[in-house]
Amino acid sequence: MGTSIDNEIWIDDPSNRNTTVLKDPATQEVFNLEPPKNGSCMRVWTFYPDNWKHNLSKEQLDKNLSRFNAHGLIEDKSKPGVHITKTIDYGIVLEGEIDLILDEGTVHLKKGDVIVQRGTSHAWHNIGAKPCTIAFILINSPNY
Repeated sequence: MGTSIDNEIWIDDPSNRNTTVLKDPATQEVFNLEPPKNGSCMRVWTFYPDNWKHNLSKEQLDKNLSRFNAHGLIEDKSKPGVHITKTIDYGIVLEGEIDLILDEGTVHLKKGDVIVQRGTSHAWHNIGAKPCTIAFILINSPNY
C-alpha cells in the first residue's frame, strides 16, 4: 500500500450540534477514518503509487498504517490496507487510476468512475505511475 494524503472537507456530528460554534469540525486534531455515530464526513484523498513507498521511512509507513490500526479496522495484517468501516461510502475518482481490492477480486477505477460500498472489506492500491485522487462521502450506518 502506498502512502496517502487526505483533506477533510466536513464532518457532521449529530451528537455535537451547536450552530453558534464557528470552528470547522474538519480541522480536528485527531483523524477518524469513520464519521461520528449517525454522522457523515466528506474528504478528498490522494493515493500515491505503491512503488513510491520506497521514498518513505519505516516510521512514515508505520504512521500511515497506524491510522487504520488505531481504529481496529484491519482484518488481516497479512493484507496491507484491508479494512471495513461501518459506513456507506460514495467515492468519485477525480484524477488518476487505482485498484479497489475486494474479497471477490479487483476493480480497476479511473477518472470519472463512481463507487458505492456498504460495509465492504476492501483496500486501495495504486499500481500506476501517478497519484490518484478520490472524493469520498462516508455515512455512518449501524446496518454494516
